[in-house]
Amino acid sequence: MVSRSQSIRALLLSSLVFGACGGTAGTGNPMTADPDASMAAVDASMPAADVPPAPMGLPVLGGFRHTPESVRVTVVATADDGLDSPRDLAFNPESPDQLWITNFGSNSITIVFGPGTADRFADTRGAPGAEHFLAQPAALAFGAPGMLATAQEINVATQRNTPADFMGPTLWDSNIEIFNGGHSTHLDMLHNSPSSNGIAWETANVYWVVDGAHRALARYDFGEPHEHGGEDHSDGVLRRFADGMLQHMPGVSAHLEYDHANSRLYVTQPATNQVLMFDPAEATLGTRISPNYDGSRQNRMNGGTMQPFINGAEHGLMRPSGIALVNDVFYIADNGNSTVTAFNREGQRIDWVDLSSVSAPGTLQGIALDGRGYIYVTDTVGNRVLEIAPLSAM
Repeated sequence: MVSRSQSIRALLLSSLVFGACGGTAGTGNPMTADPDASMAAVDASMPAADVPPAPMGLPVLGGFRHTPESVRVTVVATADDGLDSPRDLAFNPESPDQLWITNFGSNSITIVFGPGTADRFADTRGAPGAEHFLAQPAALAFGAPGMLATAQEINVATQRNTPADFMGPTLWDSNIEIFNGGHSTHLDMLHNSPSSNGIAWETANVYWVVDGAHRALARYDFGEPHEHGGEDHSDGVLRRFADGMLQHMPGVSAHLEYDHANSRLYVTQPATNQVLMFDPAEATLGTRISPNYDGSRQNRMNGGTMQPFINGAEHGLMRPSGIALVNDVFYIADNGNSTVTAFNREGQRIDWVDLSSVSAPGTLQGIALDGRGYIYVTDTVGNRVLEIAPLSAM
């Protein structure tokens, strides 16, 4: 079948040949005309309906150019600020100029005020008791106003008179005038999820945790927080979903996003090079969990739907770790090859940037975006936080 463009080319070519054979006065020698040049002019004027448009990409990821030179990369925090194996980071929604960063290596949190500005300064906090309440923090999430929760990737005894598998998420007061990262400013702590390396906020004082020890998703409701430095955990509720269905890779966070638009969870799986989607809607109450260190309500849940959302191998990923959902776009920081990739809600890749020449493979983990849409990632090995911005921001 002859296409419309081929027919027009043939017709115009015959016209050129006719003109060459029977030229007209005042046009010069028609035999010297360049038919290739004429065809180029014709092609330039042809509609490009059959040619797919070039991908536009995202300016913050370089507009589909994929190189670090296509974006502006700035180091906004280093070991000089107190960073020690930073694993996760998040902006305080009540004070957007505060970037909170977990230090896995020193049981502390570094708060950077005004990252990327002339007035920037940093403060690292880890008071007595941090060796238990903030022991090897791998993830954090802000929640209801004034609240922050952390997940600790540790499965050894962290204090006297409690067993190795005692660890779980900690609830904190996020008031900058109060928080110190130690026993005296924690508001609650629930137990039975050792080796946790991901956390996300749902509602009120409810958080979802990636439970590495049980390879599960644990929904923790802290209930009413106790007083600062208190000990009463009996009103907590633990529901463990997808028991044994996840994989745990020590030292690399499996970060988590709770999608408030559809009540589903998206969890990265660096061990299997996937991002999974879990829908807990159809789950039902199952057996009680033992041991129950808090004297609270703790049960396994039966059912729920777990399915692949992103197959990393199909999109150039190796060990997806960090995840952030902003304006219907999922941003994934890959620990294996130091790429940052954007996906839409259908799991289709939109754009990506390769940062391996800036931050070596095996370094990136946590990811967050600020109000301008700039991206921030942790370089766990280099003890840095990088800001990624469009070139237009220069």
